[in-house]
Amino acid sequence: MKHIFVRVFIYFGLVIVAFTLLIGLLFTQFNQNNIVGTYRSQLTDLAKSVADRVGKAQMTEDTKAFSDYLSAVEDFGSSRRMDIWIISNPKAAHPLDEEFTNVVPEQMDMSDKLEEILTSAFGGKKKNYTDHDKIYDTDMMHVAAPIYDADKQVIGAVVVNGPMRMRSNTVTQYQKYMILCVGLGGLIAIFLALIFSRQLVRPILRIDEFAGEIAAGDYMGTTGIVRRDELGSLADTMDELAEQLEEAEEYRAGVEQSRRDFFSNVSHELRTPITVTKGYADTLAEGFVTDPEKRDDYLRRIQEECTTMERLVSDLLILSRMQNPDFELNTEVINLIAVAQDAMRGLRILMKEKNLSGEVTYDDEMSLIEGDYDRIRQVFVVLMQNAIKYCDSGTSINVNISRKDGEIYASVTDHGIVIPEEEWGQVFDKFYRATTHGHREGSGLGLVVAKNIVERHGGTISVTSDEESGTVFMMIFPETSIPIEELE
Repeated sequence: MKHIFVRVFIYFGLVIVAFTLLIGLLFTQFNQNNIVGTYRSQLTDLAKSVADRVGKAQMTEDTKAFSDYLSAVEDFGSSRRMDIWIISNPKAAHPLDEEFTNVVPEQMDMSDKLEEILTSAFGGKKKNYTDHDKIYDTDMMHVAAPIYDADKQVIGAVVVNGPMRMRSNTVTQYQKYMILCVGLGGLIAIFLALIFSRQLVRPILRIDEFAGEIAAGDYMGTTGIVRRDELGSLADTMDELAEQLEEAEEYRAGVEQSRRDFFSNVSHELRTPITVTKGYADTLAEGFVTDPEKRDDYLRRIQEECTTMERLVSDLLILSRMQNPDFELNTEVINLIAVAQDAMRGLRILMKEKNLSGEVTYDDEMSLIEGDYDRIRQVFVVLMQNAIKYCDSGTSINVNISRKDGEIYASVTDHGIVIPEEEWGQVFDKFYRATTHGHREGSGLGLVVAKNIVERHGGTISVTSDEESGTVFMMIFPETSIPIEELE
């Protein structure tokens, strides 16, 4: 079990248990005060009621009626285990008559507190206190109330002495129930703390586990946490971090793969021309060739191999840059027709040497795309050079550009050596040459470069080839979304 779960559980449990105990203590104290307060009010009302009746009896001098009332009050007090004392105020101008009293203070051993509340009653104030009374040998509540005559003078006092045993028993019983409730509440609190702690800590543990997975290099997973709080926000951030790290890892792997491919391709493709060049050079250097014509032929072959290596290195560098994720195109709105015409003009001399004709046809003069002019021109040059290389003398190279459904179609068609259908998907692989093309010169990278450029522009390139239609390289580009009015 994780330490954080234990800590959260302990803290959470302590808080809930402490809160439960506090509530229990508050309710216990409230109930105790309520029971004692209610009992005090009852005794006070009784003392005041008796005081009022005694005062009226003094004024009417109805001794017989009061005697019956006093007997009834004493019987009531006895049934309630209470003593009701009626005491005369010796300091009054007209003290309460002895016929209306039942206690003589001088004949009793009163405590200081009892004398204090009695004095307060003689002063016209109701007062009470609770303590362990020696006379009754139990906890008692004593309440004193003044007796007034017709002139509102205090002529005596009524003291009601009530036992607290029953109330104490009630409070004790309530405390027992409260302890039971607090104990049960504490158990429930601990159980709830366990549940809530698990609910709180579980996403934290999952985030910690997921962080470990990320640290180990596994960026494919997610936290799987869906919450609308800070933990949910943290989980979303972790998922986003993993996604960004995965993209960064793919980027790094792509860069590393490009680097490895570049060096592998360079070492593989340069080995043969370097070996051939070195062989010719060694032969010439060692003087084995004395015939001037043969020596010139060797030098021409060395020159051709150097040209091949130069073209190969150039294509490899271009391909490496194109495959680098950091490579950026200098895009602008260009007319594909103008680019194709520019590329064909640059190849007119080669076409003339092989007695080839060329034409750029189109359906719409505004065949516009967003692209890099130089790179798109390079694609047309590569396709046209291949056409010149492999088509028959006296034929034509046709470039057609058309618009359809928001796309620009550009095809380069030649009539020469047919590429077998089973090889159509392989002509864009590195260093691949169709079996029907023999060992004609070329780096085998031109179509790879062309495909990368087209795809970088969001387009596609494909090839079909047969005797009747010739070899057709078809490119499809997305048409620019910029309104023509903004370009004018």
